[in-house]
Amino acid sequence: MRFLIVVVALAGAAGLATLSALHLLAVLWIPLAMLLFLAGFPLVAVVGRNSLFYGLFDLDLSPRNLPIRHFVVTLAAFTVSASAWCILRLMLSAGPDRLGMTPHYGTFLGWIMDIQSPLTACRLLAILGPPLLLAAFFALFALIVSCREGRSLVRVGAGVLAGLVADALCGFWVLYLGRHWLAREEWRTSFHGLLGCVHAGIERLGPGYHKHWADHAFAGMAAILVLVLYAVLGVYGRLRLGKGHTVAALAGPLMAVVVLGWWGAAAEFFLCRWNISLLLLVALFGLINGFIPLSDHTYKMVHRSKTLPLAPFEALTASGRKAAIVVASAGGGIQAAAWTAKVLEELHWQHGPKFDRALSLISSISGGSMGSACYVNWIANDASPELQTPFDAASASSLDEVAWGLAWPDLIRLFLPISCGVMPDRAHAMERAWCGNTLKPGAQLGAQLDDPLSDWNAPVAQAKLPSVLMNSTIVETGGPLLLGTTKVVTRNPAQSRRASSSWMDGDQLHVEDEHGRVQRDIPVVRAARLSATFPYVTPAARPVHAWRQPHMMDGGLYDNYGMASLTEWLDQALEEQARRIPGSPQVEKILVLQINGFPPPDYEIAAPAETRGGWVKQLIAPILALVNVRTAGQVSHRDIELDLLMEKWKCRGIEITSAGFELAKKDAPLSWHLTPSEIDCIKQGWSSPGPSICKARQQVTDFLASV
Repeated sequence: MRFLIVVVALAGAAGLATLSALHLLAVLWIPLAMLLFLAGFPLVAVVGRNSLFYGLFDLDLSPRNLPIRHFVVTLAAFTVSASAWCILRLMLSAGPDRLGMTPHYGTFLGWIMDIQSPLTACRLLAILGPPLLLAAFFALFALIVSCREGRSLVRVGAGVLAGLVADALCGFWVLYLGRHWLAREEWRTSFHGLLGCVHAGIERLGPGYHKHWADHAFAGMAAILVLVLYAVLGVYGRLRLGKGHTVAALAGPLMAVVVLGWWGAAAEFFLCRWNISLLLLVALFGLINGFIPLSDHTYKMVHRSKTLPLAPFEALTASGRKAAIVVASAGGGIQAAAWTAKVLEELHWQHGPKFDRALSLISSISGGSMGSACYVNWIANDASPELQTPFDAASASSLDEVAWGLAWPDLIRLFLPISCGVMPDRAHAMERAWCGNTLKPGAQLGAQLDDPLSDWNAPVAQAKLPSVLMNSTIVETGGPLLLGTTKVVTRNPAQSRRASSSWMDGDQLHVEDEHGRVQRDIPVVRAARLSATFPYVTPAARPVHAWRQPHMMDGGLYDNYGMASLTEWLDQALEEQARRIPGSPQVEKILVLQINGFPPPDYEIAAPAETRGGWVKQLIAPILALVNVRTAGQVSHRDIELDLLMEKWKCRGIEITSAGFELAKKDAPLSWHLTPSEIDCIKQGWSSPGPSICKARQQVTDFLASV
């Protein structure tokens, strides 16, 4: 019986100790998550070659071939690791007191955590060693990717090494300052008692504060230094928007993690006294934030050109065209943008003005909208030498600006929604990057992509430019929004039997009153951005001061191939042509170019090597089906719609043929960044084409020769 009592007592003591340890571990999850991020993120991004994050580690050199980006990333990585180490130390020293526990630390751990111990070489190595090693581990992956993409190993290595030296010096300075200033008692009465008042106020916060003032003061000083670095990089990024060589994209998530880490750790430490979860506070804050109108992402409208967009028939037969080329440019991020620009640019060089005169419409989605905007802007300015070529402009990275917008203005607006409208969001930063990418360094030409989209209406009427349709998706209805220089959605259902009632165009959306008397417009670059609003990379946005205010998302959610709006537009144009009297302009031949930055999907059904089931499979099966059926369903609808249109008008004497330019490159990056090897691969897709692209190029040649 006594033995049983002893066993139960020991088990109870062990259980209480375990619960106490788990309670303390629950408080430590933030610094541990920060350390896990530094160790795991590069493995997922680089080793797994993640399509969304791999481009972050591709850091180029400055115009003078200096590894400044590698230096900054190494410094930012050390900031995260040192902050996590500092937060971990504070919570281990003051956390038990805050939780009402009795701390049990070994001699070595207590020696490290004692801020007032002498700064010997061994102690410095024990404190600074782990953060430096973790920062070096993180920076190593940026070095590997950069060298893999053709950068100098010596220069990149020098940048990382210089960053580590700067990290060690900064860490030593902070420790020295904390040892010889913050830990002293006389600090409390300095500055005429001001800091002493602060000290007295913090002590009133309860257990975990009044006995550990030196620890909190040291952590506060470290947090202030982190905020100074955060502010410096944020201001520099703001000044460099659209000018290239701004803050490295990889520094963005690092600085966001460190800021959220300090804020979350402070809140978690304070709330743990009453067992209130930080996640509950975040959920409550998010709920309140959702009811603040200023927290929403909006975009501004601009004055509209007096020239109205053409109807489909007018655009198709502009300048008396007898044969027309229409383009459906698929989405797919920056790879789709670069491939679209490459195909159109090469066809322009190969066939000259003959191709441009025949080009009647470009219906584009997502990245294809960016590529088509670069091409149309280029020919609108007569291929000005101050402009980058369409391919160079479309393949240039905008990831730095997106990461800056996410880690600075969009992070700040989480805590200060009142800053919305004052600070640009990541979508605005992307627009600045796209405008800058179209211009050569030192160019005097204005940012043409910033001009209203309606400015292209007049050249379209003169057949100097093709009509443009940039397709977006309305979040609230699921229908498409058509932004362009031509109309598709008609108010008369009898003229458009296939158009859904949920379709909307820019003329219907961008008005400032319900009667449509105040018509507004948006810049070309904004239309392309709304079409390419990939979820989470750029935010869903609505027009500000408009009568209708739905939110816009990526056009690929509705139709990733641009074929739905193209076939609707073409059918309306040909129906109008059929109603015209003989002798009016008539288009007799049409070539549909399908530009797709990906190879056609393979739907061959193969028996899996192993069948797995269970409740987990049943739980995720609907999600997997929805994701996989999206592409399969859109491909099926694309082919059916085009086949039906071709068959319908073939019976009426209109010849419609199709040619496909599909890039045989899988695993496209989902971020707005192409590595040098990926750019070369896209170039080779045209210079060393496969049989399908050779056939499509010959089809274009034969079509133009027959005009």
